[in-house]
Amino acid sequence: MIKKNLKINGIPRTLIVSEDDRLSTVLRNSLFLTGVKVGCGEGQCGACNVILNSKLTRSCITKMGRVPDDSVVTTIEGIGTLDNLHPIQVAWMVHGGAQCGFCTPGFIVSTKALLDENPSPSREDIRDWFQKYKNACRCTGYKQLVDAVTDAAKVMGGKMTLDELKFKMPADGKIWGSSIPRPTALAKVTGTCDYGADLGIKMPEETLRMALVQAKISHANIKKSIPRKRKKCPGFTRWSPIRTSRGKTGSRASLPFPPTRETGGTGPFYATPRSSSSGTPLPLSVRTP
Repeated sequence: MIKKNLKINGIPRTLIVSEDDRLSTVLRNSLFLTGVKVGCGEGQCGACNVILNSKLTRSCITKMGRVPDDSVVTTIEGIGTLDNLHPIQVAWMVHGGAQCGFCTPGFIVSTKALLDENPSPSREDIRDWFQKYKNACRCTGYKQLVDAVTDAAKVMGGKMTLDELKFKMPADGKIWGSSIPRPTALAKVTGTCDYGADLGIKMPEETLRMALVQAKISHANIKKSIPRKRKKCPGFTRWSPIRTSRGKTGSRASLPFPPTRETGGTGPFYATPRSSSSGTPLPLSVRTP
């Protein structure tokens, strides 16, 4: 174990960590800064971006042993707050940059680092920056994000006021077809929108987790499970047997599974005792964290 003195979002922190701990893990699990998202865990999506000593850094591949003592770390939580948004965050909301929102904190931190280095980037500069630092978004197609960076740069450079950037309600009060920010945008651009992994960190230590088990072969009837073997698995608590499984009606879950006769396509579903294709959701096992 090693001792690290860091300044995180302007606050001095003293941490006892392992040299092999990832910076993202320390920020999320020890300091509950869950605005730092972990997507791929391999430094290929940019969701975990932080600014480390004025340099944009993918925290999921940065081990604590490589973080110098007295380093300065900025996460999405240190850029703006719910009551005091940064122009980048406002621009993201106005241009619809926060859709599913999972990549949003990483993009906003990346944009902050870009504008600190280049206050007036061209659209090509912005795209090249996101490409260099591997920021990936599966929702927007990137145009909205480039638009947001461009307008944020104008505000920060004094060429546009924040009020000019903000969304204006139409005179007739009708928002159909307008660019009104979605209700969840504020939480997404500030990193306060919690996803499943974020909530898991904040739950009590003894909270049970449900692990989805999927079929590995096609066209098979599941006659029985093997609970004895499963009980030997570390952290195993309970197996939900086939006889308690139900049909797909009644569930509002929406998970990306291939179409099968059981699921009828992408969710909703409950587990089924029959596998008609590889990937069919099976009864669930419950495990500890």
